[in-house]
Amino acid sequence: MKAPPFLCCIISFEGRKEGTKAIIGITHKAPIAIEPSNEIYVFPTASPRDFRCVWLSHMHVYQYEPAKYEQTIVYFRNGKSVSLDVSCKSFINQLHRTAQLRTKLSERMEARERKLQYIFRMQQEKQT
Repeated sequence: MKAPPFLCCIISFEGRKEGTKAIIGITHKAPIAIEPSNEIYVFPTASPRDFRCVWLSHMHVYQYEPAKYEQTIVYFRNGKSVSLDVSCKSFINQLHRTAQLRTKLSERMEARERKLQYIFRMQQEKQT
């Protein structure tokens, strides 16, 4: 029996959260690697269970600044901006966590690529 579409999304989201936990040890408000090979990473501004939670793409955040009442104004690469109900300190923390995840996954992908290139060269040498 095939799982309902919404269940697949939940399983995938939970799997991504577990991956973040395994890679950088973060369990709360964890950033998610959507497609690491295309550098698509998102992070929540609050607990994903909180109705005020907004998910942002790490690569699209251009700049940010604190605003009144524990808010942060986020400027995106496309020139648009949004005011969010999150303190600048918390926003910066989420931004840095996501950068840490990006760096760790990038390092792993580069190491894997080097290993595959090495294996490929060894196989080529055996054939010649």
